[in-house]
Amino acid sequence: MTEFRIGVASTPLTASIAEGIPVVLDAIRRAGMAGVEVLCLPETVLPGHRMQAAAVSEVDPAELEAAIGAVAAAAGEAGVAVVLSVEKPTPAGGEITAVVIDADGIVLGEQPKTQIDPAEEEYYVPGTGRRLFDTGGLTFAVATCHEAFRYPELCRQAAVAGAQVVFVPHFVTVEGGAPLTEWCAPGNPYNEKALLMRAMESSVYIAGANIAGAAQGSASAVIGPDGALLAQVPYRTVGIAWADIDPSRADGLIARRWAPERNQLT
Repeated sequence: MTEFRIGVASTPLTASIAEGIPVVLDAIRRAGMAGVEVLCLPETVLPGHRMQAAAVSEVDPAELEAAIGAVAAAAGEAGVAVVLSVEKPTPAGGEITAVVIDADGIVLGEQPKTQIDPAEEEYYVPGTGRRLFDTGGLTFAVATCHEAFRYPELCRQAAVAGAQVVFVPHFVTVEGGAPLTEWCAPGNPYNEKALLMRAMESSVYIAGANIAGAAQGSASAVIGPDGALLAQVPYRTVGIAWADIDPSRADGLIARRWAPERNQLT
């Protein structure tokens, strides 16, 4: 059995690349000290998500490229592969993109967010294309926020293609009401329950990373293929959590048993 240590980070709200870089580097440093092999950071940690109350700075492409280079260098120094969610400027508008960096500090590629929440359309545009990544023998996919919460097809597609983990950078906040205190409590927003179901219905590990803060609406957590909570950053706390996983348990069995030919509407 080959185990991998995967981790998730809860980071504070940021509103510029300059604010975000120290946050990201600190999370990578912590992950390296803990022996984490792959770390997922929250959605648009660079520069920050535009649905927060604070105004978020516009992204300069050169500044973003330099920031990704700094993160890659830190990943290589710490020996940690990183799923880094950024806002990438495109001619059509800002595209939420996960930049995947391996433990040698090499950028393996990108996964754009292809399904945008209707509430985000004022700020972001969807990208196209899905892919898998491999680092150190671990195969994984990235489904960002709304994609994982509302489109189980994406996790199923990844599991059938061989993904053992689906990383879910997200930005989920709630205004008003009691602060979250218990994983998947009945009164919590639906998001944690959705991630639990993505794990169970596709027989994969799910690792979701959310921002910390008073309005945090979903945990940063690692979930097993059986739906078990394996690790969690305490709510409203900046930090990381990790779990040692057995990739052989992520067999995609339930996902692969889907038989569309037997389920045609007539």
